[in-house]
Amino acid sequence: MVRLILAAGSMAALCVSVVWFATIVFSSLLIFGESTVQTVLVFGFYVYCVLTLVVPSEHKLFYVLSIPILTQFLHLLQKYDFPPGANSPWRLLPFIIVDLHIVSALIRFKTSLTATQKGVAASWIALNFLSIIISPNLPGIITGAFVLVVITLPLYFCYLSLCSERPSFSTDLERSLCLLFILLAFGTFGLVFLGAQYKGASNLLVTRNISDTNVTMAYFILLWPFALRYAGRSRHTFLLTLLLVLLFAVVVLLSFSRGAVFIVLPYLFSTLLIISNLKQVVWFSSIGILLSAAFKDLLQLINTELAYSWQLRFADFQAAGPALQKLQEASGRAEIRRFAYKLFLESPLYGHGTGSFELLGPGYREAHSMFFTILAEQGLVGMLYLYALFLGLGYCLLKTKVSGRQYRLLPTALCAYLLFVHSVGSVWVIIPAKSLTINCIAPLLLLCMYHYSKTICESSPSLYHG
Repeated sequence: MVRLILAAGSMAALCVSVVWFATIVFSSLLIFGESTVQTVLVFGFYVYCVLTLVVPSEHKLFYVLSIPILTQFLHLLQKYDFPPGANSPWRLLPFIIVDLHIVSALIRFKTSLTATQKGVAASWIALNFLSIIISPNLPGIITGAFVLVVITLPLYFCYLSLCSERPSFSTDLERSLCLLFILLAFGTFGLVFLGAQYKGASNLLVTRNISDTNVTMAYFILLWPFALRYAGRSRHTFLLTLLLVLLFAVVVLLSFSRGAVFIVLPYLFSTLLIISNLKQVVWFSSIGILLSAAFKDLLQLINTELAYSWQLRFADFQAAGPALQKLQEASGRAEIRRFAYKLFLESPLYGHGTGSFELLGPGYREAHSMFFTILAEQGLVGMLYLYALFLGLGYCLLKTKVSGRQYRLLPTALCAYLLFVHSVGSVWVIIPAKSLTINCIAPLLLLCMYHYSKTICESSPSLYHG
């Protein structure tokens, strides 16, 4: 991990230094940001994408996986007068760069996909191509939809298959995703505390945090088993695990998301039961209880705006009653889903097309539920296809349990992710026509889970020969 941090950190510092010097010499580069700092960070990230993928490195897997996740924060720094939505070339540029690198790698190194894998990849491209071209929102999403859904994800599927042939793939993947978990956590902290600078706009702060942390929370769920597996292999397992648990817990508490609190915290506790002995569980639980009890007071001392926002979000839950039912009532999700179901009835077989809910619905990007969003946009055909993929992935993840108790983390993470995206919000491929964030992190992490579980099963004699 230390070597990876030093390599990635030095590369990032080099890119930032080069761009900072370039802005001094060429002032026209300031178009990339609202200020010099923004320009250096945004343009420096583009340089980072190119250099990390072109320069030979033993950490190439980390660099390829890091670009979509770091792009999550890049969108927040880019100029707001850049074209928003999925057709913005500046927002899509990191994905285009990584796609070109993967194509180059696949040309140079042959990857062997099974007949089933080829069938899944081909059917994914065909089904999503048809879903995109029938969308009434096509002018607003066409570029991003094709880049992310039709090109990027199939390329990552092939690239991870190629990487999984290396003996060190599982450990490399654990280390890479553990570091990305840590970076995502600190990036989330920065987002929350920078958002607190909107003085006198607590409602705006809460809304902005929810829109971003509700999305990133799904990423934390999927990254978590890899972070724990890496911690379990380290020399200082307990201390590293404790650090990761504290990071995850604070992210959840600072998310201002009721869904995160009521779903992710139990998920966090259940994963600790899987990997820890009784003594460790007692330690983790005690620290968690103390942190939760003192969180509001600590937040009040650190930042009064954040403390007010926390109180504002959870005031509705002081009365007794089913938490999830209150969550649906307080957020208006039930009404949104009824609208999605109405759209489904209008075109039940193949739906209205990718990104159609944003245009035809009540103004939201999705129906706050993967089931209802897919039902409205891709109909019965898309719904059956997607849930068949989830079923196949779940079967692969369940097979890894035979290799050791710790691999129960994988199906547990999939279950928590599915619960989250069906009750809080659909976090899948994000290709809005109007808002800033464009990403495909969730399916990318699910692809990592698939190839990781496949590698684990093939390395287990009882599974491989059985």
